[in-house]
Amino acid sequence: MIDSHLHLDDEKLREKADEIINGLSAHNIEFVINNSCNYQSMLDSVALADKYENVYATVGMHPHESKDFDDKFRRSVSELAQNPKVVAVGEIGLDYYYDLSDRQTQKDVFAEQIEIADKLELPITLHIRDAYGDAWDILSAQKKYLNSGVLWHCYSGSAEFAKQAARQGHYFAFGGAITFKNANKAEVLNAIPFDRILSETDSPYMAPVPLRGTINTPYNIALIVGKIAEIYGKDLLQTERQIRENTLKLFNRIKR
Repeated sequence: MIDSHLHLDDEKLREKADEIINGLSAHNIEFVINNSCNYQSMLDSVALADKYENVYATVGMHPHESKDFDDKFRRSVSELAQNPKVVAVGEIGLDYYYDLSDRQTQKDVFAEQIEIADKLELPITLHIRDAYGDAWDILSAQKKYLNSGVLWHCYSGSAEFAKQAARQGHYFAFGGAITFKNANKAEVLNAIPFDRILSETDSPYMAPVPLRGTINTPYNIALIVGKIAEIYGKDLLQTERQIRENTLKLFNRIKR
């Protein structure tokens, strides 16, 4: 199995990161992708990727941190992306739920990071919350830069929106939220082709049922993959294989 989005450098997991990574194979996890949010997390993510064969990294600025985007960050993204273990620019996007950075700043930084990703020939990993309309407008305006793939991390939009994005070849990652009782994800997943689905935990956040409310770890990916298989009506092994194929196709720097 594969965890395409987590944060081992988060303060809730940092002290246990080495232990967690060393236990991945025992939990049938082939590799994980540690996603960046800000300058320090980029450095930490790349350091983990360099240290461990089964850890990859992304570089990029989370919308919460957009107010801190500057020339130093701009240069660092491009420099760090020269490392072959860096597989995407992310997580980037818009978050209007918390508005921790001004919305116009979020939009400007999002649009610029799309262009940076294109120059680096890397896919983008999106964080979009309560901002699907503006996100789509920006993606449409920047369409000429979307040449290496788009992943909607922790997708929470509608089935109709998913169909629209899937027609553009976009991918969608699902985590613990699909196991929540109040989450009607079956309609959404069934609107997305099976060859566009990825699995993630977003550790240490959003632990799946029956562990909801606890600190999440990549070991819980089995619960998420199992739920994806259930919704699609596929057997578990077939689902694992398809998710692996999808992940390697999107993150084509990963050679396994």
